[in-house]
Amino acid sequence: MKPPTIEGPPEDGDPKPPLAKSLLWFAALWVGGVAAVAIAAYSLRALIL
Repeated sequence: MKPPTIEGPPEDGDPKPPLAKSLLWFAALWVGGVAAVAIAAYSLRALIL
């Protein structure tokens, strides 16, 4: 049987992931969001000008 591709929430007894890993994910998502907004903004600006 194929294992699920998406993990569910952690069980009550599972240890928390390291803080550094969580902060790295947060920073990566933040940078990705800023980049996506910048690309959209400059694309729209290029269409207008």
